[in-house]
Amino acid sequence: MAKKGFIVLVLAVFIVGGLFAQNDFQSMAKNTATIDVGPTIIGAAWGPAWDQVMKAADMGDTGMSASGFGIGAQFERQLSRQFSAALRGAYLGLGMGFGGSDSGISASAKAEMTSFSVEAHGRYYPFGEAFFLDAMAGYGFLMTSLSGNVSVEGVGSQSTSFSPIRNYIKAGAKIGWRISFGKNGGFTFEPSFGYSYGIGLGDSIPKQLFDDVGGEVDEVDQLYKYIESIVFIGGPRVSLAFGYRF
Repeated sequence: MAKKGFIVLVLAVFIVGGLFAQNDFQSMAKNTATIDVGPTIIGAAWGPAWDQVMKAADMGDTGMSASGFGIGAQFERQLSRQFSAALRGAYLGLGMGFGGSDSGISASAKAEMTSFSVEAHGRYYPFGEAFFLDAMAGYGFLMTSLSGNVSVEGVGSQSTSFSPIRNYIKAGAKIGWRISFGKNGGFTFEPSFGYSYGIGLGDSIPKQLFDDVGGEVDEVDQLYKYIESIVFIGGPRVSLAFGYRF
């Protein structure tokens, strides 16, 4: 009799627990919209970082300047207490410029690197709240825009431009915390960090450029791939997202 009573008690605990979890999910805030300022910080730091590089190289008065901007946005939908799906878009643009004149000759040059990505995320909340594991797959592209102009007084001017684009398939993973400041939703802060990897489709941007103008591409290509994998398309990723859960 005691054994049967124990079995009934265990079954009752599981049934009640399941009903509680179901009711808890029905009443919880299921949508989260956030803005990620991680890319914004990278963009804001680009100009000062470039200035420091120029000063370290004793090239502080070359007339070169740099600036950048980035932003990310995400919408997440809770599918169950422990699983959710999200769609994220991100933009990052960094630029450098040069301009100067001397003895009737003026010259200017500009280089911009722009990336945009769209990602699908699947999340698992092992404890049902806050801490999560995130897996991502997506698409991105990187465009480099190069332009320049030389003008000679009394002779004329000549300009050129080139804007190669490369597409990427992306994959990655991260861990993070979704911290809500309301009883059921409300203002949300979401720090996370992880790593993403990009597989380039087609020729690299340096190869596209050198195929157009001629020359050796190997060393430049390796440097550009490093920039791709660390800054724009892949590499370590830190996210600081602010938003609202409802």
